[in-house]
Amino acid sequence: MAEVEVLVESLWELDEDQLEAQIGSHVQAIGDDIAGRGARGLDPASLESIDVNVAARSSIEPRFLEAGKQLFDRVNPLTYELMCKPLGGEDPETQKILDETVNQNYTKAAGMLAPVLVSGVGLAPAVATLVATLIIKKVSKYIATGICETWEKNLPKSAS
Repeated sequence: MAEVEVLVESLWELDEDQLEAQIGSHVQAIGDDIAGRGARGLDPASLESIDVNVAARSSIEPRFLEAGKQLFDRVNPLTYELMCKPLGGEDPETQKILDETVNQNYTKAAGMLAPVLVSGVGLAPAVATLVATLIIKKVSKYIATGICETWEKNLPKSAS
């Protein structure tokens, strides 16, 4: 988890579009790797594959941005349910722990969330770290209220 926290600290400097584009880029690279079209070398699912310097300098590729937004919009509500409504109900104790963690240290909060995304949602470590950073970054803007209440307000609106 300490490795994730160090990485999140670097990722924190990226804006939301850059993070979403990185999510899309990693998802595409993982898909290419699985299909046998990937470039040989660094595993795109690994934490080592995240290069913050490249992400900060490179222009945002629209297809990666869109893919990242789509994945984030699918995963964010699932993560909210896992963290804020375990077993289908409100859990004030979990919410209190989340609130305290986010208020104390954003990198620690994202470091705590990333493994949940790996084990609970099935994301690759690199993608989970990027998604966790983006979730905490989005909800930390409005931290005056409880994290779960704020998070719920920031979930994508379902198309009904």
